[in-house]
Amino acid sequence: MSKPSFLIVGANFTNKGAEAMLKTVQHKILQRYEDAVIYAICHENESELASMQGIIPLYVDRSSLGIFMGKVAGKLRKTFKLKSKPYADYTPAEKLPQIKNLKTAIDVSGFAYGDKGGYIQPLETLKVMDFCKKSDAPYIFMPQAWGGFSDPQVAANCRKMLSRTDTFFARDEVSRTYLANLLQKPAKDMYLLPDIAFHFPIPTLDGKKILADCGYENPLDRPVLGISPNMRIYEKYPERGPENEYLKLLLNVIESLKNSYHIVLIPNEIRPEGAQERDDAYLCKTLYEAIPANENVTLISGYRSAEEIKAIIRETDLLIASRFHSLIFALSLGIACMAISWSHKYRELFALFEMEHYVVEHKDMNTKYVLELFDELQNERGALETKISKILPELKAKNEGVFDFL
Repeated sequence: MSKPSFLIVGANFTNKGAEAMLKTVQHKILQRYEDAVIYAICHENESELASMQGIIPLYVDRSSLGIFMGKVAGKLRKTFKLKSKPYADYTPAEKLPQIKNLKTAIDVSGFAYGDKGGYIQPLETLKVMDFCKKSDAPYIFMPQAWGGFSDPQVAANCRKMLSRTDTFFARDEVSRTYLANLLQKPAKDMYLLPDIAFHFPIPTLDGKKILADCGYENPLDRPVLGISPNMRIYEKYPERGPENEYLKLLLNVIESLKNSYHIVLIPNEIRPEGAQERDDAYLCKTLYEAIPANENVTLISGYRSAEEIKAIIRETDLLIASRFHSLIFALSLGIACMAISWSHKYRELFALFEMEHYVVEHKDMNTKYVLELFDELQNERGALETKISKILPELKAKNEGVFDFL
């Protein structure tokens, strides 16, 4: 009898949250099926990283001609002011038949389906669903953020996609409401569970060694403050480089706190070496280079795995982050944190810990407000850590059952 196979969809090795969800599902599969064969749809430049993790990568081959034609099409749309084609992770449909004895396809997309994700992504997912149907295998959406669905084309495609799935979960109340309105069903009929990355194993890696490799020196033993920026907020403002409004705010915060804290700049989106697109690592480097003398500041450099990023966050005393899964890493370690948000998912995450007060919406951000809230965070640190440690086991117990669908 052939070994059971599983297909993970919606993950990658660039975004550390997506990587953590992929590895969490991999971990849970192998707990249940020691001989499982695990496939994942990923980007071509991540295939080696997937193979190193014991995962068989499936990806769309991007020829140099295809890349060139894509750039030409993009320039033509811009020149003639045509509506740009939304980003999507395309399905390597021709490679799916190599999967034998498929037991389950698991979608771990964090926030792919809704107006922000565009109308193409659900169509690409439907291609995987077609293969699952032929293989008599269920397609499961793990807890994730959904919506909104104000774009009629997005709504129609997502409605069609959800009509074909076996099970889907929302990870927050706002997403649950979006789904209920989309499907014209009561919200109570939409399954609601926390993010599965709370189950991402605590790394055995030595975070102190990783910091040392990045040049970390803290001779006065200052408390450590992690800062994790996000390209999605950076892109919302027209300025580029350190003149960007979002980066200017972070620079002001760093300048105000670096005499009391040792600052560690922690990227959560890190593209493999050779990738051209900008990412959180670019933001961290831009911040680092704009700080006079780089005093009391460490830049996390080079490609880092999700385990390494979580191990680094474990060494911090407090965290200011705009990355959802940097915050989940901190909360899962019992570390007090605050968010600078661009989406409903941040406030919903903090609501799980009765900490919504520590979320700053990016459109409301200013240095004075952020520093005042941080001052409150550090003063309440002990009480917040106690609260997090009490609530965390309850959250993990609540969504443990989702892995029974594997």
